[in-house]
Amino acid sequence: MARDIDVYQLVRSFAHKNNISEIEYRAFADAVQRQARLASQDEPLYRDLSINPDTVLVPRLFLIAKEKKLAVETAGNDIRLIILPERYSEVFFQEYQRIEENPDIPFPDEDSLKLIVPSEWIQSISLDTDLGVVSDKGGEARVPLYKLVFPESLKPIVLPSAYVPDKLLECAVLKVRQYLRRGANKDFIQNKLHYAFPAKDIQLKDTLGAILTKPYEAIAELRKSSNDFIFPFWAYLTSHLKKDLDKKADKTPEDLAVYQAAALCEFYANHYKGKAQRLLDVETAYKSLDQSIRKPPYNFTIEDVMAFRDTKGQPLLGKYNREELENRLKEKTTKADPTALPEILVVATGKGRRVYVAKDRAFPLFLRLVTEARADLRGRLLDQWRRVLEEFRHLPSMDDDSAYVAELEVLVESRYPLLFALIEEGLLPLIHEELVTRGEAPPDLDHLFYKGALVPIDELLELPRKTMLTDARMLLPFWYAVPFLAGLVRFFRRLGGEGRREAAAQRQAQVAALPTLPEAVPGEKAAQQGPKDRRVEFSQAAAAVARELVPSGYSLDEYLRELEGRWNTLINPSAKANLTEDVNSLVRDYLRNVLRTMRATAFNAERVRGLAATLADSPSLLKIKNHAALEQYIQLYMAKVLRRN
Repeated sequence: MARDIDVYQLVRSFAHKNNISEIEYRAFADAVQRQARLASQDEPLYRDLSINPDTVLVPRLFLIAKEKKLAVETAGNDIRLIILPERYSEVFFQEYQRIEENPDIPFPDEDSLKLIVPSEWIQSISLDTDLGVVSDKGGEARVPLYKLVFPESLKPIVLPSAYVPDKLLECAVLKVRQYLRRGANKDFIQNKLHYAFPAKDIQLKDTLGAILTKPYEAIAELRKSSNDFIFPFWAYLTSHLKKDLDKKADKTPEDLAVYQAAALCEFYANHYKGKAQRLLDVETAYKSLDQSIRKPPYNFTIEDVMAFRDTKGQPLLGKYNREELENRLKEKTTKADPTALPEILVVATGKGRRVYVAKDRAFPLFLRLVTEARADLRGRLLDQWRRVLEEFRHLPSMDDDSAYVAELEVLVESRYPLLFALIEEGLLPLIHEELVTRGEAPPDLDHLFYKGALVPIDELLELPRKTMLTDARMLLPFWYAVPFLAGLVRFFRRLGGEGRREAAAQRQAQVAALPTLPEAVPGEKAAQQGPKDRRVEFSQAAAAVARELVPSGYSLDEYLRELEGRWNTLINPSAKANLTEDVNSLVRDYLRNVLRTMRATAFNAERVRGLAATLADSPSLLKIKNHAALEQYIQLYMAKVLRRN
């Protein structure tokens, strides 16, 4: 199998070996041909190179020239010369090295060096609009040379792209230093600056002295300064320097070079001032971000964080971009002392939903959620247990602690997923341990922990099973507390229940005695079954509710989709689907608990509206703005779930 060769690397190697940047093609081709003859002639490529190298080299050289890595000069259809960018860039490198040794030498251009650089190797950039962007990109230049165009009718200069920004600024400052050294220029400028900085004589003298004796330290101070003196100093210095040169009728090339240097120093003073101000703005925005994430409700999605505003009501997203925000959050959620949790915690609440919680706000959030859940779940459990006790029945959770805890966990997971996630992820014991280690743990948190772990969920919620059962019994009518009256009520209910059970048993026996019929169409099958079980009764009740609630002209699914579009206004398709599934899952869990004690006859439109209103007002759904559409959606989704079953 033939191997390929890198012709560009062969050209560069030949140029380096011979210390040239302009290569005669024939000499290069002969050298490649000699090397190919030394290689195995079993390779077709080497055999072609040894017989006629032009067939291999010429097309590849034209392709490389098209990529602007080199240039070729032709004579007819033949390549005469191969020219590397160094043929031109080296000349300018040498000229700038001369400027570093003697700052009086003017900035070079094509005319002064009598060169015409091919357009593919030089890019024109404007001092006002392009130099800042190019300076920030640093070493990402695609061409070896820049032609820097000045305003004010100054001649452009040509410089190696690698000189932007550092070497260019150094050359400019060296030229300003050379100007200050001439005659009385330094005293003249110092007197002018004295009026601009009347109370800063010592600082003014030191800064001018640094330019004259320690120019590279002065440059470093200009790049990284954060004080209020350096940038105004350079602005006034360059302004007075240019005004002084403007007075000269006949400017020498050295004067023009100093004017160009002053323009460059002025530009970079403004450029670095802008960067310093932007860094300050970003840091201020980050401080606002850190403060906002510690405010109620103490938990925020990425969409919430992007919508944060400062104290003046201005969006923070704009002072930093989304990439900077994500990097900041990544840093705050991952980097920490090896013995501590990160400053911001990421809590997954299910269905791909994640929220950010500041570590020092985790307990205030947790205690608030516990308080909300306690009031909500206590009312729900008492209402459920009261109805069960009225029928002289008992649930396993009423008599068994483990069953009771399991039921509480199911309720918390469905109604307060964030609280459930905080409990399950085990972050709170770690945060508490950090507080204890630092001696900052509030005493009122001690009751939440036992042997380094959270206490069981019934203790967290302060809903002990026996107390709940006692409270539920207190809600019963008074005769339930009178044994004689309670016995009578139980007797009559059982009597009625036994009668109903005997009638049902007779009907079942009659159905069992019927001959087996062939499979019927869906509409006929229900009729053949005779008595309807509980699921069929709820399905029929749900169908009736759907007929009452769905407007004419719509099917149930069509109207559900329309309602979903009204309350679920997220743009991201994945986030939108996740939110819908979260709501659907919450409705299903809620409905499952309600149906345990509900009769099918009670499942009507009025009851469905009440159930939907209660669920829609839960803390997890209150953030959804179009609440009316959400309530309608929940009503119809309940009907759909039961009708489907």
